[in-house]
Amino acid sequence: MLAAKTIEGPIIMKRLLVPFVAPLALLAACEDPASQGSKPPPATQSAAKPAQEGPAPSTVAGFQHDPKLDAFGYYFSETPVRSGDWELSSLHIGALDDFAAWEGGKRTSTYAPIFLEFDNVTSPTAVSELGQTYYTVSIRLLPEAYRVNTREVVYRAKDPKLGEIVFTGAFDLEALAAAKSGEAESVDRPVLRGDLTVGALRLRNIALSYFAGD
Repeated sequence: MLAAKTIEGPIIMKRLLVPFVAPLALLAACEDPASQGSKPPPATQSAAKPAQEGPAPSTVAGFQHDPKLDAFGYYFSETPVRSGDWELSSLHIGALDDFAAWEGGKRTSTYAPIFLEFDNVTSPTAVSELGQTYYTVSIRLLPEAYRVNTREVVYRAKDPKLGEIVFTGAFDLEALAAAKSGEAESVDRPVLRGDLTVGALRLRNIALSYFAGD
């Protein structure tokens, strides 16, 4: 099983650039320019309920996806999700080809068809070529298991710093379709909701908006 890899590089605090090229090799204490980019304007949404103690059970094993569901993009929470010095940057879902390759055994240590990224908010900041500020240390959590379909999105990973990470939620398919079509009124509309466990903390009713990328 692939472990999460620590990345020290330009992860944008508020915006990300979609990696249209193949994922670059990420090494500890090395920069990751491919992760620079932009994040859409903040979404207006209801706040997540307070964190509660007690991790959620892992309800997924293996790697499964719906080959007809194209959910490629970045998903951002307006409500800060933080565990110690680490704050959730985004949830990324890859293209259908990424899922097929991963499930066919073609895997790398730096990219997966679904993953979470966290920024170390105590790390130094820098300014990208686009004039945006980013944290220089981040971590990308590759999945130990996932299930992505029209009924649910379940993701599980583990990291020595954060512990077990589990997201269990579901798409609002109508909202996702509207956001992917580029409808202006759908830009800030949440398209994915669920519960997120980070170590011993659990956040309920996390609402994520969609961003296709630059």
